[in-house]
Amino acid sequence: MSLTDKPSVGVAALVFKDGKLLLGKRNKSPGMNTWQCPGGLLEHGEAVFECARRETLEETGLVLHNLSYGPYTNNRFGAYQEHTVTLYVVAEYMGGELSNYEKDIADDWQWFNLNELPEPLFLPLQQLLEKHADWINNLGLSVV
Repeated sequence: MSLTDKPSVGVAALVFKDGKLLLGKRNKSPGMNTWQCPGGLLEHGEAVFECARRETLEETGLVLHNLSYGPYTNNRFGAYQEHTVTLYVVAEYMGGELSNYEKDIADDWQWFNLNELPEPLFLPLQQLLEKHADWINNLGLSVV
């Protein structure tokens, strides 16, 4: 087995502002045209929070604070034979102006109430909401 046969590790930032979650429309496969959190692959030697901050800034122009660890999802994208593990980080918006800096990855960034999320959701986010709704509810937010 080569390194390319192993799952990739992604980091997704659940960025909240005034109780709303930031999502953007994905512009690449797998998951083209689904709604995702800012995030990307963890780089060699990079800390999870560093990755969440870097990816969010690169994709949206926003700066994060009050980061904490969340659950993970184990994602298998059948048609693409791709396997990722996504580590979730909860963060609050600290500053910056929301923009679409990496349109080849995602754009149309918007803030959504958790009970009014757009569809379809990116597979890892969908799995997070299905399998860890109790965890999200413990954050003081609710998933309907």
